[in-house]
Amino acid sequence: MVIANFNRCDDLRRAINSVREQDYSDVEIVVVDNASRDGSRTMLADEFPGVCVIALNENWGMDGYSEGFRRAQGKFIFQMDNDSLMPDESVLSQVVKRFREGPSELAAVATRVEEYQVNGSSIDELRKKDARQGPVNTKGYHAGGVAFRRALLERVGYYNRDVFLYGSELFLQMKLLAAGYLIHYYPEILMLHRSSNIARSSNGLYYEIRNRYWFMRHFSSRKQQWRFLPAMIIHDFVYSVYRKSPRVFIHALRDGLGRLPQSLNSPIRSMKPDFVAKLNEVGDRFAFSNAKNRLGIRS
Repeated sequence: MVIANFNRCDDLRRAINSVREQDYSDVEIVVVDNASRDGSRTMLADEFPGVCVIALNENWGMDGYSEGFRRAQGKFIFQMDNDSLMPDESVLSQVVKRFREGPSELAAVATRVEEYQVNGSSIDELRKKDARQGPVNTKGYHAGGVAFRRALLERVGYYNRDVFLYGSELFLQMKLLAAGYLIHYYPEILMLHRSSNIARSSNGLYYEIRNRYWFMRHFSSRKQQWRFLPAMIIHDFVYSVYRKSPRVFIHALRDGLGRLPQSLNSPIRSMKPDFVAKLNEVGDRFAFSNAKNRLGIRS
């Protein structure tokens, strides 16, 4: 179990307590603290002395999980947000069962992560929203609750510190798919995400836009870039104006289409069907035909 934390002390406490209630006994909890300043480390030391804490000197963003992956000892590694919760005691045992019953190339078991508020829909109501049983080959996962087969994860590598936030999981998904591994979604395994009112970064819009361009340049062919990037740029301009942040768009566009960081200099391309399908899925989200839905514009 790996949890990355940044200045969300109370959320982190709830997350750890939900893990400790699991009926799967062989659980190692690793918390990677991205240089929090809110007392998170003191809370961990006082209330959870058995938890392995990796105290970083700076905020690594999503790559903080990578340090936790390196330290974790299990055959399977479960990743969850610090503002996620396990709603029942069988989440981990269900995940392990899916790995053991699934094919050897199953690299990730994705749970269904639902937004949850104390005064909102009940947990039972959230369960009824999707009655499907997995596996469903969605080729992706929600970072709020996903488990990896350690051996396959190590082969492709972890998160990218340069990408930092907002879309980091998509880069890892594509590396797994390029290697021919499977990411299966199990709607019956529920996780709750209590979105924190403490932002992970004040630069969220910048990372969101910049990383889209890096993603396309790193994983797609020139032909695909000509197909997808123009629509993305138009979408992001309109989106940034709606957010009253056109300067952020200009900054993100300049960096996203400028020199790539060294970690992304070697493109990853693949003709494996799941890889191609996922790439097209991401690009088509920003197609002109989908612009109204993406931007919330009503006719």
